[in-house]
Amino acid sequence: MRRQAVNRGAAQVLVVGVDARGMGLIRECLGTEAVLPNASTPYPQAIDAVVDAKPNVVITGFDGDFEEAVRLGPLLSSEIPGLQLVAISEKTDPERIRAAMRAGYREYVVLPEDSALLRQAVRESDMGGPGPNEDQGQLISVVGSKGGVGTTTLAVNLASELSPVQRVCMVDLDFSMGDVAAFLDLQPKSSFQDLLGNIARLDQRMLAGSVSVHPSKTHVLAQPNELIAEEHVSGEQVLRVLTVVADTYQYVFADCGGRIDDATLTTTAVSDLILLVCNPDVPSVKNAWRRLNLMERQGIDKSLVRLVVNKWRKGMELSLGDIEKSLGIPVAATVTYDEDTCLKSINAGKILRDVDKRSQTVADISAMVSLITDGATKVQAASSEKKAFGWLFK
Repeated sequence: MRRQAVNRGAAQVLVVGVDARGMGLIRECLGTEAVLPNASTPYPQAIDAVVDAKPNVVITGFDGDFEEAVRLGPLLSSEIPGLQLVAISEKTDPERIRAAMRAGYREYVVLPEDSALLRQAVRESDMGGPGPNEDQGQLISVVGSKGGVGTTTLAVNLASELSPVQRVCMVDLDFSMGDVAAFLDLQPKSSFQDLLGNIARLDQRMLAGSVSVHPSKTHVLAQPNELIAEEHVSGEQVLRVLTVVADTYQYVFADCGGRIDDATLTTTAVSDLILLVCNPDVPSVKNAWRRLNLMERQGIDKSLVRLVVNKWRKGMELSLGDIEKSLGIPVAATVTYDEDTCLKSINAGKILRDVDKRSQTVADISAMVSLITDGATKVQAASSEKKAFGWLFK
């Protein structure tokens, strides 16, 4: 996910692969807010047109040649760093939305329903001319091979490791039974659901009024305390929320749990890093393998995935070698299961460190920070001296 620069005037827009009806919808939506071309540019001429016109925004039609529209995404971005790419369509299609995000499109807009979203995307474009992009906050998805493997525990405690010195937000993506707020003993006055009701007006100010703040300084975009009937949440809605969150915070942790829906599929598709969590048992490893296959079908690069074996202890029937052989990727980290500390943490609504900072579980989660901040592919074992006197390094 990338951050775009601040608006300073009327944006220069190039339209690619859009028919006459689509051009009419774009003109009706943007009016005088942007400098629009007289006609759409055909897909084969798009790169030359971008080089010549140097626009701030390229609106690409996804209802014509879909494969060509996807192929153009990274090619256009490489020509002009900082170029704002917007995919446009007359229908919602979750698979196409995810393909657009992987190809570098900032928004996927369905007209005429999403007119406000298109106007906002154009306003947020760089009006001082294209230039180097500023990174958005890093989006880390914590995905379970199945339910109950410990994604929420890992996510909230990893977030708390970074929050004292970084701006960190936890996003709960379980729209029916989300329990991030309960894990942190928070009583949210506003929630993810409330943002969805105002998605066209969503900005950083609205987001600030919707998050709860934990004493660890972790900000939380929670689910409602009340149990509600689950409603379908589209990939476009989730993408819009995550974009604003990533514009606001340095690190964003998305607790995807073991769910497979539009929300979690879209989130993993645009994540900078995916922590795939499994337990050292056959059903969990088997489902981790299925998850990896699903990510591959989504087009997600395996280099973005870090395998975390939670609830680990020596002497397990499945060795780390067995797990790596079964899944075809290395184990990036193991987390010891200190049952007493974990249960006390959950029941008291506290982070693990506040229950027992000397717990091996705390040490293992703390070591995982290198996967996020240093780009490490594997947690390095601490020296024997540091292991023996770990409490001195807290």
